[in-house]
Amino acid sequence: MDRRITISNFQLMALIVISTIGTSSLYAPATFAHYAERNSWYLVVVGGIMGLLNLLVLLKLNKFYPDKNILAICTHLLGPWFGGGLAFLFVFYFLDLSSWILREFSQFFIIALNPIIPQMWYLIAGAIMCAYAVYHGLEVVARVSEIVFIVTVTTFLAIYVMLINQYHPEYLLPILEEGLIKPLKGLMLSMSWFGDLMFISMIIQYVRKTKSTTAYAMAGVGITFLLLLMSVLSCTMLFGGEATATFTYPSISLIQNIRLFRNIERFDAALVVVWVMSSFTKITAYFWSAFRGLSDLLKLKQPKRWIIPMAAAFVICSRYKVWGLVELTSFYDHQSWYFVLFQLFIPTMLLFIASIKENMKKSR
Repeated sequence: MDRRITISNFQLMALIVISTIGTSSLYAPATFAHYAERNSWYLVVVGGIMGLLNLLVLLKLNKFYPDKNILAICTHLLGPWFGGGLAFLFVFYFLDLSSWILREFSQFFIIALNPIIPQMWYLIAGAIMCAYAVYHGLEVVARVSEIVFIVTVTTFLAIYVMLINQYHPEYLLPILEEGLIKPLKGLMLSMSWFGDLMFISMIIQYVRKTKSTTAYAMAGVGITFLLLLMSVLSCTMLFGGEATATFTYPSISLIQNIRLFRNIERFDAALVVVWVMSSFTKITAYFWSAFRGLSDLLKLKQPKRWIIPMAAAFVICSRYKVWGLVELTSFYDHQSWYFVLFQLFIPTMLLFIASIKENMKKSR
């Protein structure tokens, strides 16, 4: 069955962009401004470089083992016991990350749209949508991502262009007045956001490989970098660095400043729609990764029967992770090393071990 699953290079690029820019677009300007104020763009630049490095590590691992995902690579390099334990940790990470994004999804609706509806209903609605998509398979998710990608990129570009006459470039001055090191206090958080492309370690084996596959994947990181940079610069040039840090969702406040023909406003609904679609795609990508990984490790004969129990588990996990937005933001801020550990550090260790083994084979 797996051999018939194929996605295109463009779909890979779309999944990378949507899953990386989707949720971070709401929080990033305020969070980066908390660390660097007017120099928030610097965190985006350095984080983008680290995101590109993260991608290259995953692509290099796939080059060594083109028919294996990250879980199979763990067991191949580290053996059935230690490697198998690490593979189960990756499954837990995928499912855990899905629950964090689902909690963001519900928290946003409660704060920005309708606080009356109980949070559990938002969680259940999100889980049902993702479970339905996972049931129909990766190819369906990849096709949907093409549409979401076009809508997302077009919407963000339109927002930044319509605000161009309200920007104050002088808010960016002086540039890096405190040096290159001090703003990097928020680098780990920036790395964790750009590392959200980590799910490709589970789907890269299903990509229809061509000479342009690496270029498409790098283009995905490049587009994400540009959109996030434009988001941070727009908020800084419109509100200033200090004011941006005080907003809960600065991108929503940003879009509320758009006026067309003096009467047309309230474009924030468009951003909400785009964010919901992006969040859905990201949750689904990681939920599918957890489902695929658990099916492979346990060698399930009828894996689709596990979709509903897994969906129920990550709904319950999402509900009781944190009490509210403050705790959610605090965890992302202070525990970002947890995400980077699975996104970059462990894959880098696996790449190092794989390189040693490949060199030993060549020397023989």
